[in-house]
Amino acid sequence: MKTKKRPKGLVLENNTNAYIHIPKPSLKFVGKLYLTNFMFLLSCLNFMLILRIWNAYNLGYVFVSKEELVNYVPKFIDLIILYPLIGQYILLSVTIVCFVSLFKKLKSYNEDGLILGLILGLILGLIYGLILGLFSGLITVLMTALILGLIYGLIYGLIWEFEKWKK
Repeated sequence: MKTKKRPKGLVLENNTNAYIHIPKPSLKFVGKLYLTNFMFLLSCLNFMLILRIWNAYNLGYVFVSKEELVNYVPKFIDLIILYPLIGQYILLSVTIVCFVSLFKKLKSYNEDGLILGLILGLILGLIYGLILGLFSGLITVLMTALILGLIYGLIYGLIWEFEKWKK
């Protein structure tokens, strides 16, 4: 029996289709793994920095009761905590993106769009929080002022009428 000679490319293609090939681990996956671990380490170090600033500048007065609030004086230096908090937000976002890229192949993305999205999310969240705080504070102050004004006006009007009636 004669065997036909097949071209080498066709034999390789048949073998490829017939068997399951396990892909070799690429250096890209190892690089993503190291980058994810590095970003996680930076997030942990930044969180420890936030805790150290919190304790060093005694920023715990935010959560004390009204009776103990007399012992604390808010200072401008208390805003020093904002920089590490913004950094923590960015580090956690990048860590999550790196972690997701380990398990799911990310399609090409616009890096400028990702950075712009992070910055816009931070700014819009800040503005949204400020507006909500402003409106809730404004409504509270307006209601309090209205009630106090009505009570003051009632008392003043009664006293004025009483003085007028007395004469």
